[in-house]
Amino acid sequence: MPIFEFNKLNLYYDLFGNGPVTLLFIHGLGGEGRTWKYQIDHFGKNYQVVTVDLFGHGRSSRDIEPEFAPRLDADAIDALMRTVIQKPYIAIGHSFASQILPEIIKKAYFNLRGAAFVDCTYQGFPEIIEARMEFAQSMLALDDSRLTAEAEKWYRNLMADIMTAEDKALIFPSFKTCDYRWLFRSVAGCREFNRLYPPQETPEILPVFVLEADNGIGADFQKSWVNHFKNARYYLFEEAYHFFFISRQHKFNQLIDEFIDNCFPER
Repeated sequence: MPIFEFNKLNLYYDLFGNGPVTLLFIHGLGGEGRTWKYQIDHFGKNYQVVTVDLFGHGRSSRDIEPEFAPRLDADAIDALMRTVIQKPYIAIGHSFASQILPEIIKKAYFNLRGAAFVDCTYQGFPEIIEARMEFAQSMLALDDSRLTAEAEKWYRNLMADIMTAEDKALIFPSFKTCDYRWLFRSVAGCREFNRLYPPQETPEILPVFVLEADNGIGADFQKSWVNHFKNARYYLFEEAYHFFFISRQHKFNQLIDEFIDNCFPER
């Protein structure tokens, strides 16, 4: 079991394939590294693929304060990539990674060659922060049994276009192993997190690809990271929901293949 120890915390990670270029995949809220199965299968043939279980998720340390977990995630992942992987890489993050990818980019480590934001919320507007906090606080106000029912209903709605039992098994079981109050506390902490780590200060120094679903982040332009990365590549998955990297795996993988070529034109 590969464990990276960071500040006395354990970050679980997996390595697949080999090659001079690494693809780092960061899952979303309630997920695990195994969520990226179709990307591991596809990209592991030609690249080294790294997946992680974020703190508070999967097999990584869970006894941490949720409000600032994204910064700890970013610090630990950056240290992992610098000291263990040591290869040029592209970071691809889904959903909750909206708070982690910017912090990795801010470190501007020279081996980071590009970043892809996969249905990630841009929190650069007060209205978006307030909406996220209101939602999280409404969930936290529920008793345990109601919270369980409402949290699982919410997550199933994000999976609306996931059709097969095999695909659902990539998503839902990992969510059910999480502490739901921990998850929603991490969302409710977005205002203070943004005060300390403003997304608006993320440098525009790398190629960026923003991919969104029209029934996800793409339904509200204010939530899009293209508000910050004005020169980013952009693709909208039509009639898609939050986990389109699973439901539309072939198209998603093709687009990431093209982005890799853009980030490494010298190959």
